[in-house]
Amino acid sequence: MKGYLLAGITSLVVPLAVLADDPSSVDKWQYSLISPVPSDELRPLSSEAYDGVMDARTVDAGHVQIEGEFIDYLYNSVTPRNYDSDDFFWEPRITVGLLNNMDFYVRPSYEIRFLDYQMHSSEFGRVTTGLKVNLLGNDGGTVALALKPYLSIPTSSSDLIGGGDVLGGGDVAVLVRLPYGLYVKVDSEFYATERNNRTVYAGFYNALSINKTLCSKADAYCYFDTTVTSDSAETWYGYAGLGLEYKFTNNLQMFAGFGFGVTPDWTYGQTRAWDYNPRVGFVWRL
Repeated sequence: MKGYLLAGITSLVVPLAVLADDPSSVDKWQYSLISPVPSDELRPLSSEAYDGVMDARTVDAGHVQIEGEFIDYLYNSVTPRNYDSDDFFWEPRITVGLLNNMDFYVRPSYEIRFLDYQMHSSEFGRVTTGLKVNLLGNDGGTVALALKPYLSIPTSSSDLIGGGDVLGGGDVAVLVRLPYGLYVKVDSEFYATERNNRTVYAGFYNALSINKTLCSKADAYCYFDTTVTSDSAETWYGYAGLGLEYKFTNNLQMFAGFGFGVTPDWTYGQTRAWDYNPRVGFVWRL
């Protein structure tokens, strides 16, 4: 299964990189990993860490972006027996700008899980890696469009955020720039998961966020996302939330937000969203 996923990702990335032609940023095609974009030509910081919605813009060529949460806490107010009561996630992302319209990222995950409010496990769960290719609107225009194929490799056989699965898929992201400092991000993701019993399931994730520039330093945002899979042991679930971003410099941003689980009532043996998800993190570009 791993081999098929890798081959599929490669077959997608190569033609996308060749065909991508964004006229709004043609003047920056001379830059690459070994010839970085000058600091005065960098596009605004963009991230998906704060709202979980993929941004259609890529990291500028020759630059590195590090992002993640200091706090990513998931809590259930009412937890059936043998279900996790609360979790702490740590999933930093390191992204390298390869070309004007392409970047590459690596994202490990670490999780501390509590069962019946006592620590149950603490371990690395998976490493996710992929490419993002922008096709339109990277540096301007009303609409930006990007594709992101990826592969997630388990590093644990028991972790519920990915261990034991080989997960591969891809995102389609759209960003729409609107008047009055508003912009909207839309992310649709399709993925396949192979369980330990060799059963393959399909999943579909959809997310939307609305962002508003409050001043030159601060933005506000709200988001909504849903996930559904072909696994009968999982119901659909989703999150809604809001938060603030603050730019200390053009290359350093902090964010804080609060999410709420949106899901049907508990059903034994099925997955559901957490009740609360506060997050505090950063985005740092080098």
